[in-house]
Amino acid sequence: MKILIADDDLNNRTVLHGMLAGYGECDVVVTGKEAYEAFILAHEENKPYDLICLDIMMPVMDGNEALVKIRDYEKEMGLNVPSTEAKIVMTTALDHPKDIIKAFYKGGCTAYLTKPITKKALIEQLQDIGLLN
Repeated sequence: MKILIADDDLNNRTVLHGMLAGYGECDVVVTGKEAYEAFILAHEENKPYDLICLDIMMPVMDGNEALVKIRDYEKEMGLNVPSTEAKIVMTTALDHPKDIIKAFYKGGCTAYLTKPITKKALIEQLQDIGLLN
């Protein structure tokens, strides 16, 4: 599995990387803009991400904006079907229903986890979305 972790907090990036490194190749970025650029580059290299863990509150471009741009790119490329689109899990401290609805219905995220994220919750979510058995 190819994984992208986007979070502006070093501790959060380190924890997620530690949880996911055993499941595949992990790349780490700090902003939503970097996440979007890494996503595009991975497609251009024909090595797309299977999983993107995307924080919402990041500098330069927030996670919601990056999510929309990623989904728009997938639509333009004809990749916006469940079997070909990236699985995007929002990993955020925001737990207000407004934020959750925005991520799912306006952004098209696959799943939503609220920090602090436990390995058990993350693995269960990855099983639920079909990335792990």
